[in-house]
Amino acid sequence: MGLPRTTFFFVRSSLRRTPPLGKSKNNAMNQSLNPTSTPSTSLTPQQAQIMGVLEPLLAPLGYSVVHVEVSTHRQKVLRIFIDHLGSTADHGTIGIEDCVKVTRALEEPLDQVPEIEAIFHGAYELEVSSPGADRPLRTSQDFLRFNGRRIRLHTFRPLTAEESGNADYVTKNPRQKNFLGVLQGLTDEGKVRLSLQADDGTETGQKKGKKAKAKAPEPAAASDTAPAICIPMNLISKANLEPVFEFDDQRSES
Repeated sequence: MGLPRTTFFFVRSSLRRTPPLGKSKNNAMNQSLNPTSTPSTSLTPQQAQIMGVLEPLLAPLGYSVVHVEVSTHRQKVLRIFIDHLGSTADHGTIGIEDCVKVTRALEEPLDQVPEIEAIFHGAYELEVSSPGADRPLRTSQDFLRFNGRRIRLHTFRPLTAEESGNADYVTKNPRQKNFLGVLQGLTDEGKVRLSLQADDGTETGQKKGKKAKAKAPEPAAASDTAPAICIPMNLISKANLEPVFEFDDQRSES
């Protein structure tokens, strides 16, 4: 069997930032740094603070902030993962040109943010990246946008029968905190709805047979017979798109 290839590429632009001495503090950037009001999965206070700075800067350019990572140990790095505002079908994937554009747009504004200086205390590396094949899902808009895609989701604790909306499943799996399934959007209460699948792609609870060959990338289909559960947003510690792989030997056969 050939080596797998992801169907999305990962690109990055980086820039060494050294904030100028005696920099002026832009009043527009000294506003209260609150996380987005949109319901979202777990963020650290530091991540929420940085995203509160970045989102109003990138929105006029047509980009959204998917996630941020901060490293303040040996190498000081602010890593920003971006995507297009709106649907992927309208704009395509993030390319190196997008990463370079955002990197340049953030250079001077970030120098005016005292909170960034307080995190790094001097020079740091600014990296702007595409979200990658396993794109994080953070906001309610993310879960609506990628409806029908296969995702992997982790919760802080096991779900109760009332929270999940599927008492039978929770009774059989009382300690489960990791889930794989087809995203079915949000319920009226704002919960994430999943049609569950096993790691081999079969429906959860379905008898496993011989593994099928990897299929070409295509939207996942939820089955009427697959168990479905609902997960409150505030219980989600992490959620990501499940990467889709193609195999070289399959391509040669087609």
